[in-house]
Amino acid sequence: MKAALEKNFSVMNNSPVIRLAQAEDCGALMSLIRELATYERALEEVTVDEQHFFEAGFGHDPIWWSLVAEHQGHIVGFALCYTRYSTWKGRLCYLEDLVITEPMRGQGIGRLLFEEVGIVTGK
Repeated sequence: MKAALEKNFSVMNNSPVIRLAQAEDCGALMSLIRELATYERALEEVTVDEQHFFEAGFGHDPIWWSLVAEHQGHIVGFALCYTRYSTWKGRLCYLEDLVITEPMRGQGIGRLLFEEVGIVTGK
């Protein structure tokens, strides 16, 4: 799975590029998280700060990974996942959040991210 995550995923012309999130993307991801929380009228429930978010994804022992959708140099969406182990099923990947910025919704970006998560995880 790691090798698949390290390559960039290009999709059809004029579509966003789907790629593995990088440490420098954390600010944009946090902005999208706050945008979603505002939409859900729950901004006060977002208690994670950018430093903690960064450490949890890119620190010594990362617990999440993410694919981002980048369009014209801007991150417009992401799929954030984490891995768990089931004694019955083995290693499992959970999709925690799939977020697309409001102006870009309805263009199939969420579907692209969802499909790429399936490809990367072999599901």
